[in-house]
Amino acid sequence: MEVLELLRRKGRCSAEAVAQDLGLTTNAVRQHLTNLERDGLVVSQPERSGRGRPSLLFALTERADAVFPKRYGQLATMVLQEVQDMGGPEALDELFARVAQRHATAIERDLEGLEFDEKLKRVVSWIGRAGTLVEQTETAEGVRVTIHNCPFRNTALKFPQVCSITPQLISRLTGAPISQSDSIHRHDPYCSFVVQRPSADQ
Repeated sequence: MEVLELLRRKGRCSAEAVAQDLGLTTNAVRQHLTNLERDGLVVSQPERSGRGRPSLLFALTERADAVFPKRYGQLATMVLQEVQDMGGPEALDELFARVAQRHATAIERDLEGLEFDEKLKRVVSWIGRAGTLVEQTETAEGVRVTIHNCPFRNTALKFPQVCSITPQLISRLTGAPISQSDSIHRHDPYCSFVVQRPSADQ
């Protein structure tokens, strides 16, 4: 991590410069940079300055940015708190309804002409592609959609309105009533929703 932090501060460095700054041997630094380059975190580029052999300079890749700490959840919580303070809980309700509507509009064209089961299957798959561990199971009440690892968990614990995005999205895209069965906000281990199947005459 020290090498990555140094490259973050300085931009581009040779192995010799990194070794000098960190008090390590050049060979050890070269080996470490080779491993980082293999992992896609560092890229090397020769640079000629005057006569002689060009220097090999190392810099971070875009992928390396993910290694450094992020505070996206903290920022989201701060913004949502301001929205609530300005407009009350109703403002948050409207905000997340708009988020659900925006996502629904983006994918509803791909669901045109499909039956309920195929629509729900594709919606659940779309939710899963967002990095969520989600599954659907048949129950007597309907189709249960369970989310095991909410990516917004910390924010949802403070603002339960976050949990309205998924059921609103599913309901808008399938046209089916939906109810929440489990919720991390109620200290359940996961969130789950029951989607009612349309009746045979619908």
